[in-house]
Amino acid sequence: MGRLKQIFYMTKTTFLEEWHNKRVIMGFLLGMALFGYWLNLFLRYASDMGEPVNILEAFIVVEHHHKSILFLVVGWLLIISDAPFIKRNTYLSLYRSSRKKWESAMLQYIMAQAFLYVASIAVVSVAASLLYGFFGNMWSSPVYDLAMDTGNDLGVKYNISFPWANVMQAMTVPQAFMVTFAFLFLYLVLVGFLLYVCNLLLKEIYGILIVFSIQISGYLLQQEGFTHLSFMAKAIPGYAIDGNGGQWKALVLFCAIILILALISFWLIGWVDFKDEVEG
Repeated sequence: MGRLKQIFYMTKTTFLEEWHNKRVIMGFLLGMALFGYWLNLFLRYASDMGEPVNILEAFIVVEHHHKSILFLVVGWLLIISDAPFIKRNTYLSLYRSSRKKWESAMLQYIMAQAFLYVASIAVVSVAASLLYGFFGNMWSSPVYDLAMDTGNDLGVKYNISFPWANVMQAMTVPQAFMVTFAFLFLYLVLVGFLLYVCNLLLKEIYGILIVFSIQISGYLLQQEGFTHLSFMAKAIPGYAIDGNGGQWKALVLFCAIILILALISFWLIGWVDFKDEVEG
């Protein structure tokens, strides 16, 4: 119990320190602004259709848009770009605990920030949809029309698409909302842990470049149809939902990769020279 208290205390301390950082604030604002761009396109489409939408649908539709996922990670990388968060007071934390406890706290911090980032985006999307819709299990007519828009006529006109009839057939709106939330959360945690590991090995700028290169390559692979090779594509539940529990396999894969990255970071932390890593 004492060990857990120490870990939670260090997580809380890092959280409070980072929340006063303008970079973190800008990351949240940038993420919501980028998400808001496609959110506005969807709500404009819904308004033109003249029919209500489920207030949970906006988050689902926008998160399934490949360009939205591409740019959401930009805000996220801005938030966690200081990983592994080694500061001047880190020596005191290490003196009072250990490297492994400190490491656990930093990984926990990344997970907490990822949850808040996704939650803030979800809250904004629901709040913005209140004037346009209803709450319930049913999918709305505007989203159904988007899913049936095989010729992409609506996509071209409104610059928003949702070619995921399989999602509508397999799940209710609340179910799809929760699965979409989980996919985005785990993808951001994966990206965060990957950046953390890269920054333990290299200087921060190289870690950012490596992670962003993986993100861009994932986008390009997805555009070329190689979704099975794209990590970014795996953040979109529509590719996994098949009516036979495919989404759970994808979630297990996310968790397995996250666990592997965490184990690598626990091994690397023993070799880190904190004197060289201290931030100014």
